[in-house]
Amino acid sequence: MEMNVKDIVNLLLSRIKLIILITLLCTVAGFCVAKFVLPLQYTSSIKIYVKNTAASNSDNVSYQDLTAAKSLAETYIVILNDTSVYEAVSDKLIADYDTKDLANYFTVAKDDDGKEYIPTSEIQDIVTISSVNNTEVLQVSCTCEVPRFAADICTYISDIAPDLITRVTQAGSVETISDAKIPTSPSGPNISLITIIGFVIGLAVSIILVIIMDYFDNAVTSGEDVKARFNVPILAEIPDIFMDEKGAGK
Repeated sequence: MEMNVKDIVNLLLSRIKLIILITLLCTVAGFCVAKFVLPLQYTSSIKIYVKNTAASNSDNVSYQDLTAAKSLAETYIVILNDTSVYEAVSDKLIADYDTKDLANYFTVAKDDDGKEYIPTSEIQDIVTISSVNNTEVLQVSCTCEVPRFAADICTYISDIAPDLITRVTQAGSVETISDAKIPTSPSGPNISLITIIGFVIGLAVSIILVIIMDYFDNAVTSGEDVKARFNVPILAEIPDIFMDEKGAGK
């Protein structure tokens, strides 16, 4: 069965009520999930300034120094995303918080020596390290359900960064611009975005459903259908003389 654009448009218009209903249900479902099901997320962040060693010993900072600092910033992002950093963050969380409290939001496991730890992947998933507007300033952000956790994880990374970077690169240094603050208002979930996603999914599902229903519909509704399906000529059609009566269309 072949369908051109006009046929598809006519088909969708004939099922417009079903399409609107499914789209509306998915949109409302997306809003309800974002508003009432997904937990609130809080984001804390710090900014770290990358300094070139040569520039730090001089009162005049040249363009070459800034360029070198930007290049170092990309290197520092890779270094700070290393597993060893998140292992250190895990150790600090275990030391500063009760294991029962941490277990509500992280997986607390034990190694072969019986030492408790949080899998580094879980911490890495909630941390983002990036360059601010392609400059020599790095931003470390943490987003999780507990505001204090978000702030402390950023602080831990800023404490670990100077010694780690100096030891590994021996080419520069970093300085934390400001301390991480405990967020007071949630940063997520993004209700508008999730609602829009629900709308798009509902619209796509409804259109696909209508096309599938039409594809498997074997009903013959006109003489043209008979001719197309069986390749036989149509001698005559008997009109429905009771079209105006209730239910006659069926």
